[in-house]
Amino acid sequence: MRIGTLGEFRFIERVKKRFPKQSNAVLSIGDDCAVLGFTRGRYLLVTSDMLIQDVHFDLKKVSPSRVGRKALAASLSDIAAMAGIPKYYVVSLAVPAGMPVAFLDDFYSGMIKLAKEYGVELIGGDTNRADVFICDITVIGETEKRSLARRDGAKTGDDIFVTGSLGGSIKGKQYDFTPRLREARILVRDFRIHSMIDISDGLASDLCHITDASGVGAVIYEARLPVSRDADSKYGALSDGEDYELLFTLPPGSDDTVLNRKLGLPVTKIGKVVQRRRGVKIVTSEGKKRRLEKSGFRHF
Repeated sequence: MRIGTLGEFRFIERVKKRFPKQSNAVLSIGDDCAVLGFTRGRYLLVTSDMLIQDVHFDLKKVSPSRVGRKALAASLSDIAAMAGIPKYYVVSLAVPAGMPVAFLDDFYSGMIKLAKEYGVELIGGDTNRADVFICDITVIGETEKRSLARRDGAKTGDDIFVTGSLGGSIKGKQYDFTPRLREARILVRDFRIHSMIDISDGLASDLCHITDASGVGAVIYEARLPVSRDADSKYGALSDGEDYELLFTLPPGSDDTVLNRKLGLPVTKIGKVVQRRRGVKIVTSEGKKRRLEKSGFRHF
């Protein structure tokens, strides 16, 4: 079997089964960050993301500084999904031998500017040669044990919420999005978060990550989706990916008006968590209920 047939997420599960959980790992493969024991009251968070030229960005259409910003921002968004505080980052690059040094200077300038905004320090990395430009970012953060947010805590009856608007990220948001670090910290401070994830692969796919991890089902309503003005359709809001908004669940009866006020940005209640046997469904604008396919970005 080839990996293109197996698929990205089935491959991840295959790897996960081969490696037993480490003694100091609270959570290893299967969430936005690995969670490690740290101090008596805090966990250590570790995440990494790889960006590859002509897969994740086209250098004919985007500046090196925006690529650098996106590379770091994607990993900061993973830290946000766990309600963490980013502290350090490591940058590994694969660079064509003929690439101008000015390109790399510009790449780092976008990254450094974002790092200063969030108080994250560069502490190392590696450099190698390749046919195309590749960057891999590892971010290390921390969070209080009581504040940790995970994918696997959704409960039947929970309300499902999403921050911001969805879809059309290819028109610019994929490079310029704001990692929802501040908003995630407010959520765990002021609300009873049961589960959370950042929307990188697409709402449909990432909602299924929550339901699969939590052993539940879900119903969302097409009419309630916060569709971006850049999205081509409501389908785009479900599947475009790279929105990097927060998708989370709260106990039933949670008020999105309060959430809007606390977070200072739009927050929309889009559905409910249901029993696993009911699956993951979407109610269309015409009132018809259909299965929500795991549409979204896949590497394989």
